[in-house]
Amino acid sequence: MSNEAPLLNKRYKLLSPIGQGGMAVVHKAQDLSLGRLVAVKILRENLTGDPEFLARFQQEARAAAHLAHPNIVTVHDFGRDGG
Repeated sequence: MSNEAPLLNKRYKLLSPIGQGGMAVVHKAQDLSLGRLVAVKILRENLTGDPEFLARFQQEARAAAHLAHPNIVTVHDFGRDGG
């Protein structure tokens, strides 16, 4: 059994969960490309097979990426690991 932190998309080293909700778990992670700490939202597995949900989630991520406000988290990346 390895004690290594999981690696997401060969870029994000997952360090620890920091929150969760009905659709996702948010992890503290290290962005290995840019050398900074980030939050990574990972969808719950039961939602990843729903194409309509995934399309809405992607649309939400794209819309949020265009927002700039001190009370709104900045979206830096969006993708799918291993698929």
